[in-house]
Amino acid sequence: MALNPANPEGGRVAQPYRIGVMDDLPDACGQPFMDGLRIAFDEYHENGVMDRPVELVARHYYGQPWRTGHPNVEAYLDLVDNEQVLGVAGPMTTDNCLSILSLLDQKKVPSMGICGSQLYAGDYAFVLPNGGMADEPATVSAWLKGRGLRSIALVREHPSQIGEEYAYHLRHEARLRDQQIVLEQALSPVAPSEHVLAALKRLREVGADCLVYFGLGGLSGQLTEALKLLNWDPVRIMGTAFVGAAFSEARCRAYDGWFGLEQFHEQNPVHLHALRLYERTFGKPREFMDSVFTCGYDIGRAYALAIGRMRIATGEALRDALETVTRLPAATGAPGTVISFSRRDHRGFKGADYLFVRKSEGGKNIYVGTAPVA
Repeated sequence: MALNPANPEGGRVAQPYRIGVMDDLPDACGQPFMDGLRIAFDEYHENGVMDRPVELVARHYYGQPWRTGHPNVEAYLDLVDNEQVLGVAGPMTTDNCLSILSLLDQKKVPSMGICGSQLYAGDYAFVLPNGGMADEPATVSAWLKGRGLRSIALVREHPSQIGEEYAYHLRHEARLRDQQIVLEQALSPVAPSEHVLAALKRLREVGADCLVYFGLGGLSGQLTEALKLLNWDPVRIMGTAFVGAAFSEARCRAYDGWFGLEQFHEQNPVHLHALRLYERTFGKPREFMDSVFTCGYDIGRAYALAIGRMRIATGEALRDALETVTRLPAATGAPGTVISFSRRDHRGFKGADYLFVRKSEGGKNIYVGTAPVA
């Protein structure tokens, strides 16, 4: 980097802090996530929380399941070694976050992603999860039991840490609530439509009370089409793969008839505040921005508070400062969701209703309610 230029009044102009962005789902997360980060950092600089602005250095690429874990390693090392970023926002998905986990302690540069795996944990690994491999099965199981549904037909992704971890926790939650997974079908996240149709035929035959899908989300549209072809209309719910229903009306129709777990809530006052900031910066937003946007905004705010509190500008000092961020009202989740970290807890969202249920119906994304806590 070049030396700081002198300002007209003498002295030096402080360089912006640099935060890297690892976007491994550029067609889904890309711009909304970047916009959320941008307005958060600008807000906290304007309010004097940070002494200088933040420059975002982004890497947009495809990782797993379409490629291997190598693009994540390359992006993280490039941002840390070549771009000299102070911290990283991302990656987005579990498999891609886990592929860089061992590097975080080596480089001592924190990364804050949105993945849901319980395994993404370490001294420099922070997460504001857009769902969670343990929390989602617990929420789905409780919601199904609240509707009197006890037998489950399960579609999960394989090979994938996401699908395996979801299924592991659903088995425990179902046993706890006297529910039964009658049949389980494992599908590749890039499975051809004929495999999806065959799997649903087998699941239909077992006569379960409901259908559950746990995965990254790439199968959502195929599952919807296969159900139509089979003329099968079960109660069906998926995890936070459902967030794609908020991207557009066309995407919402691809989830038609599904219940799903979500994190954007029309009555969350912090979400509404973020929308006002968005409109001031970028122009009129869609009616309700999705939870990828709110996760970006929340990650930006957590980093901004930590930047304002760190004592020296290093990755280690930023890590220490992040651990002081607590009870920060979140834009993501139902009203009352907060962000809290501590020395041994880097999983930020707190509150039983940081996940809740919505439904796609006729191109509309409708709030349904929360799962009972009992």
